Amino acid sequence: MKRFQGSLALGLFACAAGYSQNALAICQFGGSGEPSLQQSFDTLFGAANAPNAVNDCLADGAGPQADGVWQSTGATSATILLELAGFADSNSLGIYDPANPATQLSVFAGRLGPNSTASLAFEAVTGGTRITVSILGSTAAPISTVFTSDAFGFYLTTPQGNTFFSQSSLNADHADHSYAYRGSGQMFMTGGAYGTLFGANDAILAYEDLVNGDRDFQDFVMLVRGVQPIPVPAAAWLFASGLVALGAGARRRVKSD
Repeated sequence: MKRFQGSLALGLFACAAGYSQNALAICQFGGSGEPSLQQSFDTLFGAANAPNAVNDCLADGAGPQADGVWQSTGATSATILLELAGFADSNSLGIYDPANPATQLSVFAGRLGPNSTASLAFEAVTGGTRITVSILGSTAAPISTVFTSDAFGFYLTTPQGNTFFSQSSLNADHADHSYAYRGSGQMFMTGGAYGTLFGANDAILAYEDLVNGDRDFQDFVMLVRGVQPIPVPAAAWLFASGLVALGAGARRRVKSD
């Protein structure tokens, strides 16, 4: 079997947000007088560097630069930078199979301290791709599941029973609950990624964790390394291929009964 390592550097920092006049194009966020998402960027990269460090956020929905479905580009790790959200002890961040969103794999659950790191390994197996998550330095055993391909989306589940997917069409309210920003090579000035570059294959994903909330998009923010968004036509092909695989499996089961 072919085995390959995927690199998903997830650093998350969840702060309180407020309105920022410097919100990047396409994505607009608000708040109620708390530190804003833009101020978080200013802290991470330095106020003078932030405008050049974080590119305009990716579009929601369709398009070659939509933020719903992703693939790994190589060696992957996930590092928590900071989490200060009200749901910090109960939120669960993970990945799901776009061809079957019920197939999910938790990456971070509950409170893990700053600089906690998870790695994701991708292995081609019969019927799809086995993805394994390991928390470095933890005694917990790695967990894994099989996706229909090497494509994945992100989800956030809150203690209120809501699950928000990176594909907005899957959300119960059909609203966009996650923004994705790409890097342009600037250096992180603080946090768990201090001294490293925010590169072209990295992304910051910023979540709103409430239905009809204040849309501050700083309730759960993570750094993802070694990923690229998949254009919608390619993602649709992967979804169709997943349905074909599921159909073939069903036919085999019928014949064997």
